[in-house]
Amino acid sequence: MTKESGIGYLGSEFLLWLFWKSATGETMSLHNLGLGEISIFIEDSITLASVTGDGYCETIKSKDITSLPSVRESIKKGRLPDAAKIRIASNDLDWSFQLKAQPFKISAVKLPITGEKNENEMISMRLISMTKLQLMMKALFNTFLLERETTDFANDIKEFLGISD
Repeated sequence: MTKESGIGYLGSEFLLWLFWKSATGETMSLHNLGLGEISIFIEDSITLASVTGDGYCETIKSKDITSLPSVRESIKKGRLPDAAKIRIASNDLDWSFQLKAQPFKISAVKLPITGEKNENEMISMRLISMTKLQLMMKALFNTFLLERETTDFANDIKEFLGISD
């Protein structure tokens, strides 16, 4: 995939990869980094932007984004994810946020509620939670980059999307 019309292709490919992982429902192991098992979900909305330079952009909203055939059909037509609402679950904790491909950034982060009553403990846990999210995102991006270099990567994504050569 190439970078055209200002779309950051790596951010878009990463969002496409997250969409794929979310749709398959498999957990990802980050035990080697001390982060345990995580689950990734694309929730509520995904924005798809055309890579052909025609300026087409659509936002699809649904509770079941990954199971909608219209999202895969739009991707098949040359539209890549430009933004999505992401939720990461690890143990009993959930983080949700908006992830944008261009510029590549996270916003609107909702940290897990851990139930501390003491203000100092609550602040400490929120800082730990932000650090854990940062580590998980770095680990996910590194995993994506490693998978992206495998020979089967493009074919696996095409198969998932139902694209035949």
